[in-house]
Amino acid sequence: MDIELQITRIYENNQMIGYGGNQDWFLETWAQKAGCASVLASNLYAYYSHITKIEKHAFLAIMNQMFECFTPGKMGYPFLYKFARTFCQVMKDKQVYFQPVYMKQPQSYQQAKDFVMKSLLDKHPIGLLILHHQSPQLEDDNWHWVCITGWKQYENQETVVFSDCGQRREIDARILFDIQPQNIMKMMRMKNSPQP
Repeated sequence: MDIELQITRIYENNQMIGYGGNQDWFLETWAQKAGCASVLASNLYAYYSHITKIEKHAFLAIMNQMFECFTPGKMGYPFLYKFARTFCQVMKDKQVYFQPVYMKQPQSYQQAKDFVMKSLLDKHPIGLLILHHQSPQLEDDNWHWVCITGWKQYENQETVVFSDCGQRREIDARILFDIQPQNIMKMMRMKNSPQP
């Protein structure tokens, strides 16, 4: 089964420049370096606002708003529960009500796959926080948030699709969810909640 959610595409001068946002678009150096949580929040906000296509300057305005809510500290923003609670509050202010669902550390490949598949089938992107991963393919993604948007299956191979710094990337799911002590990752997604 192949599934890929419609993440926001960002355009500039009639050219698509982003599959989701890119922290390099921030004007300030610290935001460029540590703004991945703000970009994830912007991607989720745009997705749940049904924005499928947007100009870069307008998306950057969303990113700047989210940076105010998800301001990184000296260690960035590696806070699974705080991220989810803050995002729920952001959406509540827009009269959209969610509850977070967490997977703090997958205990098996199948557990990680089930979490991702249920999320995508329910039409919820997944925020993935990679604190450490030993795969060379993820060398630049340590201590970093990305947004999982899809899952593809070809014969014996399963592939995760994700937005990372404005790029659409694919990785073998068995590499990403290689469960061993050196690979530390956490996931969260939203689920719909009745209006309080």
